[in-house]
Amino acid sequence: MSVVVTLDRIRQDLQEFARLAEVRYDPAVMDPVLAALEDLWTTSVIGVRTTTHPVAQRGLNVRLLNSGPGTDPVTALREAGLLEFTGHPMEQLLTDIPAAVPASFGVDVGVARGVEKIWLMFPELISVERLLGFAGIPEAARAHTAHLSRYGGEIGILALDFTSRTMNLYSQPFTPGQLTAADISTILADLGFVAATDQELALLGQTFDLYRTFSWTSPRMQRICFPVRYDATSFPKQLDPVLDRFVSGAPYAGTGPRGFTFYTAYGPNDRYYKVQAEYTSTRHVTVPGGRTPDQLAPQGSTP
Repeated sequence: MSVVVTLDRIRQDLQEFARLAEVRYDPAVMDPVLAALEDLWTTSVIGVRTTTHPVAQRGLNVRLLNSGPGTDPVTALREAGLLEFTGHPMEQLLTDIPAAVPASFGVDVGVARGVEKIWLMFPELISVERLLGFAGIPEAARAHTAHLSRYGGEIGILALDFTSRTMNLYSQPFTPGQLTAADISTILADLGFVAATDQELALLGQTFDLYRTFSWTSPRMQRICFPVRYDATSFPKQLDPVLDRFVSGAPYAGTGPRGFTFYTAYGPNDRYYKVQAEYTSTRHVTVPGGRTPDQLAPQGSTP
């Protein structure tokens, strides 16, 4: 991190993020999490994310990513009573995968809901076949082995959502433009998801990754999402007032240029947009696969 983020500052800035996103910030929820995860949020990269869902369904998440070796937020959260294990298969994945392959942890925290997701990030990419071989992986993911292998191939991140009981699989990062607009149209059609608009395809042709959402209760993929990295001036703020307000006013605790990530998520019946603002600098971060965030930005829009 390029500057020291104090408890008072992160509280104040998260409240401002919540105001921009028009969502509730609950100190009674956030304060215990910030206390339990102090070793994580003072040393990791922090991103803050919201969506274009209607206000009643909109959330604000704080993402604490790229923790150092040996950091174990899961134990800290369980000991603090902030994460409950109930015997769900995702709990086994949190034990078995880090025991078998190098992984660092991350945490998603909803500012009004508490701990939502636990992330496993793989500095050494994992093959689709190996990851799907772990006990506890949803059968729906295994049913999409060919799709996962064809589009993106190796896995860079796995995220387990304890609120929705779903799992996200992120492909390895790749060069913007490698997955074309035509590829995206084909993917959505093959999955039976809503089609992308021409405007969306023009933006998403510069995606650097794709991730899919699976559950343990359905045989089909729940959602697919395509991220694109921008700076504040090139970000497609015109698509929705929430995006404009969030990008224009987002607090920043870093120094130097900052980046934003634009996402479009598609499902069987709808689409929506997401935005993530870097709250701390990613200038010295390496993402799974050995690339830097700047290498994932479209040409001409590097933060």
